Amino acid sequence: MKQQHSSKYTIHKWAVIILVLMFIAGGSGWYVYKRYLAGDKWKPLLQVKLKELVLKSTDSLYHIEYADFDLNLASGDAMLSDFKLVPDTAVYNHLVTEHKAPDNLFKLSVKKLTIKNIGAKKAYKDKVLVIDNITIDKPDLTIINKRYSFNDTVKIGKPKTPYQIIKNIFKQLRIDSISLKDISLNYINKNQPVTRQTAIKHLDINISRILVDSLSALDSTRFYYTKGVEVILHDYKMFTPDSMYRAGLKQIYFSTAKREIVLDGVDFTPRYNHTNFYKKLGTSADIFTLKFKKIAITGIDLQRFLRDQKLYAVTMDVINANIGIFSNSNYKGKKSIKIGKDPHQALQRVALDMKLDKLNLSHSTIIYSELDATTQQTGIITFNNTTGHFFNVTNDPDIKKNRPLMTAHINTRFMNAGPLQVNFRFNLNARDGAFNYSGTLGKFDGRILDKLVEPLAMVHVKSADVERLTFYVNANNYGGKGHLEFYYKNLNVELLKKVEGQRQLQTQGFISKVANALIIDNDNPDNKGNFRPGPINLKREPTTSFFSFLYKGLLDGLKPSVGFTKKTEGTVNKVVNKVSSLINKFNKFKADRKQRKLERQARRDSITNLKKNQ
Repeated sequence: MKQQHSSKYTIHKWAVIILVLMFIAGGSGWYVYKRYLAGDKWKPLLQVKLKELVLKSTDSLYHIEYADFDLNLASGDAMLSDFKLVPDTAVYNHLVTEHKAPDNLFKLSVKKLTIKNIGAKKAYKDKVLVIDNITIDKPDLTIINKRYSFNDTVKIGKPKTPYQIIKNIFKQLRIDSISLKDISLNYINKNQPVTRQTAIKHLDINISRILVDSLSALDSTRFYYTKGVEVILHDYKMFTPDSMYRAGLKQIYFSTAKREIVLDGVDFTPRYNHTNFYKKLGTSADIFTLKFKKIAITGIDLQRFLRDQKLYAVTMDVINANIGIFSNSNYKGKKSIKIGKDPHQALQRVALDMKLDKLNLSHSTIIYSELDATTQQTGIITFNNTTGHFFNVTNDPDIKKNRPLMTAHINTRFMNAGPLQVNFRFNLNARDGAFNYSGTLGKFDGRILDKLVEPLAMVHVKSADVERLTFYVNANNYGGKGHLEFYYKNLNVELLKKVEGQRQLQTQGFISKVANALIIDNDNPDNKGNFRPGPINLKREPTTSFFSFLYKGLLDGLKPSVGFTKKTEGTVNKVVNKVSSLINKFNKFKADRKQRKLERQARRDSITNLKKNQ
């Protein structure tokens, strides 16, 4: 209730500010034409009239100042320089004591205001003010926000409409366009012990076809008395609240007529390298690097957004995204818990209630990399030329009651080698974060998997002709169960090991031969037509991230598909232990024989030296 009131009051005050600037233009033209004074004699009279107008329309809370005002009666053009809208702090403090003060106080300065073609004659005779264009250069607006409890409980009355403000002077106000160029906006929040400020610069606003009369408020085709408002913000930069990331946008474009918002050149990057990031954060976490060429939200329900502060839109298009995700399983400090932080669960914690009918992802690249604690190397999975469609993207409780599932259909190039189709179904109401994923991976050269399995599984793929892989997994925050079918030929692997002091992984030649002979099946199905399925039953560690859990679930099914079951693993371990024991005995025999040889040689040298001395 409090937020809704504050939002409406802010909108009302914005309308007052714009109307003040319009009254300066129209009121001056009307007044000058009425009095038809020559030379500079009209300026003092005009100044008095305008100040009275502003004081009256703002209940004495604001007054205006300006350096100069020029009006050409023949052309109807006017120019105002160094304009200021100044709040009276004494009046404001009195309103506070009377429990009538608004939550927002405004300070406005304008470098130059230019008006084109004021219809002064029509304004005087017909009380209809028509203006072609108003251009406002470099407006600087400061909003001081201090929420008062009495605004939640005390009924302060319905604010005046723009028509009620102007009706004693004009029957109708029409302006073809208003352009506000290079706006600076400073928002000061005084609701906490420490005052916080947010600044926005390089903002442009274009307002078209304004109409204020007794009926325009009822025109459903208009947005606050206009046919359209365009907002353009250039080169916006900010830090996240935890100061770990830097966000930037080349341009934000918003149009009420088109009901869309477009973000160009979106950049979300960590402020520190991987090592310093974890030092600053003090815990493990995935590190994200996000870049988007364009994000467009269309079909926005503006009335719902203004009335209920809910973002309802038809589509969101994400074009040419580059998404990087880095995970560090080698982090030695405090591990962050990932339970409840999967993508569909994070969506539910977004402060703004929202619903997107469809989210489209196109021509994008996703790279997941993980630093392994054992190998000290980084494994990489890439998804190239990714296109996807997400449906029912929402955190609105009313929507989730009837439509609890968010679905996604994704097409991509796995490791830029094989076609991959994946389908997701997320239960937005499930407390355990339930979801499932299924898909099909097409034909590719399995040697490309080295980028993933060498660092993370210590396996080198010498050869593998992958024909097809299909999978289906039911999962949640605590584990996943499902099955996998892996069709391949000519599989040959080499097992690796980490040797202390060596940066590169070392081959295990003999054990690799044993594994290929006794465990790894070269083909699936084999030459007799027997097919080995891959059951998946994986417990999820609380510190495992969403993307890491996805690939580990598939890896759990791949092992039995290639013959690496607990039974065959045990068989190989027995063989390896026996052979290792024989090798150790042989090596010990060689070492003992060498030691005996050295001892005999030492005795002979001692006898020889003794004879020489005698």
